[in-house]
Amino acid sequence: KDDFESFMDDYDVEQRIFLIFNILLKKIPLSGKKVLEVGCGTGCFSERIYREGAQLTIVDIGESLVRNVKHRLGCEGIVADACELPISDQSFDVVISSECIEHTLNPLKAISEMCRVCKTGGMVVITSPNKLWYPVLLLSQWLKIRKFSGIENWIFPLQAKSEMKKNDMNTILIKGCHLWPFQFRFSRPFLKYLDRRSKWLSPLMINFGIIGTKKEYRGGFCERG
Repeated sequence: KDDFESFMDDYDVEQRIFLIFNILLKKIPLSGKKVLEVGCGTGCFSERIYREGAQLTIVDIGESLVRNVKHRLGCEGIVADACELPISDQSFDVVISSECIEHTLNPLKAISEMCRVCKTGGMVVITSPNKLWYPVLLLSQWLKIRKFSGIENWIFPLQAKSEMKKNDMNTILIKGCHLWPFQFRFSRPFLKYLDRRSKWLSPLMINFGIIGTKKEYRGGFCERG
C-alpha cells in the first residue's frame, strides 16, 4: 500500500495539480479553510494545500504514508479507508482527493463519504482515471508495461457526477487531462496545451476532475441548482 512512489510520473502529478488548483479551484482561496485530503500518498498534493495556508487533515490507508506526511507538514493525519471515513458529518470546508477512489473496493461509496464530511456550502474535488480508457489499462497490464498490481476500479465521469448529485452536491465543473497516454514524451507540450484549453475534449481524456458544492438548505427544503 505504501510503495507506489515508483509508479508515479512527475509530469502526470504536475498536470493533476494544475487541474485541481488552477482550474477546478481557480479563484477559490484555501487559506484558513479546513481541508481534508483523502488518499494523501507521498504528499505531493498535501504540500500544495499546506502552502495555501489551509488547516490540513490527511487520510490514507497506508500507515507509513500518513506518518511521513504528517511529520513533514505538521498536519493532522488519519489512517483509514476512503470508503469508511471515521469523521463526523459536515466537518470540512473543502475535500480533495486525487487518484484515490479507483484504488478502493467501492469508488462510489468513497465519493459518498467525501460528500458526507463536507460542510454545507463546501466543495468536494476529485480526480480519477476515466473508465473509457480501461481497455488500455488491461492491455498495458497484459503487456507488463504497467507494474502496479493493486485495486483498479475505474468509473466514468458521469458516474461521479451522478453520485455527487445523490449526495446533495451541485456539480460545478468536469474537466480532464491527458487526451492520450502521457508516456509519449514528445507529445507532452501539445497534451499540456489541450489540458488547459480544451473544454469539449474533457470527456475523452484519460483522467477526469470533478468539483461539486454542497447544497444549501432553507426551511427544510433543498435549494436546487
